[in-house]
Amino acid sequence: MSSQVVVKIFDKHYTLGVDQEHPAEHVQQLAEMVDERMHEIEREVKGGSPLQVAILASLSLVEELLTLRKDYASAEADIASRTSQLATSLGHLFAEVEAPRSDR
Repeated sequence: MSSQVVVKIFDKHYTLGVDQEHPAEHVQQLAEMVDERMHEIEREVKGGSPLQVAILASLSLVEELLTLRKDYASAEADIASRTSQLATSLGHLFAEVEAPRSDR
């Protein structure tokens, strides 16, 4: 069942749909982030129209998203590399432990 939540972004109220995948608290948090970024941009770009502020805020948020995705992919690759190195090291260690010793 879908319901609605009213959020305030850049001094305007919007009614947005919410559901199980996007609960009211989550939608409210998103709206607060957008509102905050728009007010930050407004302070930097004095005299900009609400549309200009919205576009610049969107670009700023997408830039942040792309940076986080790049950082995530880099961390994921680093973890995969370290996991592979660890597996190789453990493989060598187990091979040494299981190898028959000639001095027994």
